[in-house]
Amino acid sequence: MRRLVFAVALLALASAGVSASFAAVHHAKTLTLTFAERFAPALELMAKR
Repeated sequence: MRRLVFAVALLALASAGVSASFAAVHHAKTLTLTFAERFAPALELMAKR
């Protein structure tokens, strides 16, 4: 029984770590975008007006 609880806790911890790493990678990608890349859809809409 202890082994099962330990395994579940370890799995939950690993899952949280993987999720956090994906979030960090996504956040890092948004920081490296240029102004034009970040606002291109809005700039196209403004140009059509």
